[in-house]
Amino acid sequence: MARRRIRAVLGRRAAVLLSLLALAVTTLVAQPAGAQPAGQSDVARSRPPIHARSAYVALGDSYASGEGLPPFAPGTGGAGGCHRSLDQSYPAVLADSGRRSFARLTSVACSGAVTSDLVATRPGTTRPPQLDALDSRTRTITLTIGGNDAGFALVFGDCVYSPDPGLQAALPGGGPGCAARDDALVSKRIAALSGGPGAPSVTGIVPLPVLLDQIDAVAPRATIYLTGYPSLFGKKTTDAAGCRVNSAAPLYVAASDAAWIRSKTAHLDKTIRSTAAAARAQGVDVRYVDVARTFRGHNLCDRRTSWVNGVVLASVDPLQLSPATLHPTARGQRAYARSVLRTADHRHPCHRKVTPRP
Repeated sequence: MARRRIRAVLGRRAAVLLSLLALAVTTLVAQPAGAQPAGQSDVARSRPPIHARSAYVALGDSYASGEGLPPFAPGTGGAGGCHRSLDQSYPAVLADSGRRSFARLTSVACSGAVTSDLVATRPGTTRPPQLDALDSRTRTITLTIGGNDAGFALVFGDCVYSPDPGLQAALPGGGPGCAARDDALVSKRIAALSGGPGAPSVTGIVPLPVLLDQIDAVAPRATIYLTGYPSLFGKKTTDAAGCRVNSAAPLYVAASDAAWIRSKTAHLDKTIRSTAAAARAQGVDVRYVDVARTFRGHNLCDRRTSWVNGVVLASVDPLQLSPATLHPTARGQRAYARSVLRTADHRHPCHRKVTPRP
């Protein structure tokens, strides 16, 4: 009965559903970090006090803030908020782990953050750079950044399609084939993040090596755990249309496009890993956290239960999409925390930051 009702509502309001979908994949995956609810101070809601002995600071985007997992920290909820989950984001899970290295958490992670938001105030806002939360007393930093810079919001907006012609007509994308349409742009943006020889310069993207250097300069005694991202899609298909990303509406990502998203995520992760290795060789105490390995088998259309949400409807009548769309579930956030702890456990107990030889 409930499923028939959903179908009836979807049939009456297909255009509304798909316009909401367009909004979700272009803003919920990458919310504008500068947006704020009317009448609320941006600084007040995004700059928690720093502990007198600031031990652990969490930086990054929606995958670090815990998007879609309320309740949120006071002042960070609402439209355009940073959406910092009080107890289900991976930084909160780490802070609750009993590990001394992750005690006294200060999280400034923000839904929609890009690399430039870490080092500068976004034009038109008063939200301080995330690096302002660091100082010489900071001992542990987690950082998840790069997905929004790579253009993954654009990817999802273009890759989700429907075999139903009526629904597809209202979608923002061009149907199956987003891999061919978007590969050049995403590859360029990932190259810009690498900051390597001949890397392009893209407005708003701070190369990861530059970002790590700036973090190290502000918090020279900190160990930085730089995370990658899950693969997002497994290799299974729901049916001939590809990977179904919503159980109520026929919304899909074609199998070939899902494979391309996997490859681009792997490319981004490789870039993040290489950046961490190069910075470490220069004396920065940074460790790459392999999240994709922990998520293996638990992506969308994978062998086991997904730890990544598909397109989630918060309600059917009125039709509303949940901010959890295309974000890690609570189990996914715990998987992130396990990945960080596994990396921390492999850190040599006698490690000291060294100055590289000239």
